[in-house]
Amino acid sequence: MLEFIIDICGWIGALSYSIYSIPQATSAIHLGYTQGLSSGMVILLFGGASCSLIYILPDTSTPLFYNFGLSLISATTILRYHFWPRKK
Repeated sequence: MLEFIIDICGWIGALSYSIYSIPQATSAIHLGYTQGLSSGMVILLFGGASCSLIYILPDTSTPLFYNFGLSLISATTILRYHFWPRKK
């Protein structure tokens, strides 16, 4: 039973952590650029998501894989529109 509760907490945490950047990625797609984000924040977000995904690959923890996989997709979107904004 305790293992089940820990797994549920892992899934909730993974989903919560992975979706926090989705609103910013959606805004970047809609606007065509990232407004008000520093380059350092964008680089650290992308680097952290990339390194975390690489780190957990041997573990094959499903909640963590989804967490860092979704984070990397959002971070890549934000990175793209931060450094290469859509031309008007």
